[in-house]
Amino acid sequence: MSSGTRARFAVVLATAAVLAGCAPVTPSVTWQRSTFEGFDVISYVPAHPRGMAYFFHGSGGSASFADKVETTDVINRLVAKGYGFVSTSSTERTGDRRWDAANPSLTSNPDLARLTRLQAQLVATTPLEPNAPLIGVGMSNGARFVTLWGQSWKNAGYPVRAIWASHGRTANPYDGPGQLTVPTVFSTSEHDFTSPPAGVQASYDTARVAGTPTVLFTSRERILSSFQFLRIPDIDATEAGQIRDALVDTGVWNSQGTRIVPDIQAAVNRAQTAAIPSSVLPQSQEITNETALLLAVHQFTAEYADRAIAFLDGYVN
Repeated sequence: MSSGTRARFAVVLATAAVLAGCAPVTPSVTWQRSTFEGFDVISYVPAHPRGMAYFFHGSGGSASFADKVETTDVINRLVAKGYGFVSTSSTERTGDRRWDAANPSLTSNPDLARLTRLQAQLVATTPLEPNAPLIGVGMSNGARFVTLWGQSWKNAGYPVRAIWASHGRTANPYDGPGQLTVPTVFSTSEHDFTSPPAGVQASYDTARVAGTPTVLFTSRERILSSFQFLRIPDIDATEAGQIRDALVDTGVWNSQGTRIVPDIQAAVNRAQTAAIPSSVLPQSQEITNETALLLAVHQFTAEYADRAIAFLDGYVN
């Protein structure tokens, strides 16, 4: 291993160890699981919320976006700052299960309309005050939707303070110069072939040039490390090592954890063939998610959560 590779390996291991904390990521408080108008809702509202964070899943997702390791990590950090959160499912449940990110109307867009009713229900039944600051976090299709939700609600007088659009562009109704005025975190990954980083960069540039407060974070590929899999509940150090070995056996990485399959899409496809231990099969989706994160493709990550949350929190009164 060259000195440069060793240095990079050390940095990546240190980053992974910090993120992993050598412990699984689980909710730091008890979440409420309920339904609203027939749709699943996962939420938590403290006695005196600093604000409320809305979470929006990507295509094919649901309210359980909150349950993912990386999302839970972000939620825990927000809760530590005094925020509540709510995650629900898109209205469309029979096809791609996507949010309507094209229609900015709070009445004719079924998602925006239902969310206004959900907000009213939260105000009526929890300690959330009507003027409590709101922030939003969305992934992929949810990233486009969080820009639509944030700007539409702000225009309607709701106290939306800032949003985080992860791995997705600004929604078309607000993608022109000066149309997105909500302070926005944009984030992407260097190898994202689902929502390529150039598009996210373009949305960031449009917002920045128009004077909208904004930041951009880009995830970089990491060396394959067993530390990443310790973030997943019910996976121990031995199993994490076995997962790493199984991934190396696919031929995507060498024994040092460096990717050796040049084409990123081919690497992702081959990685999904890994023969992971039977004891961790219930966690296979999270293993796939964390592996995608290591490859810096289309995956939500808590990698820069502290900086993103500091940006969001900076606009909360």
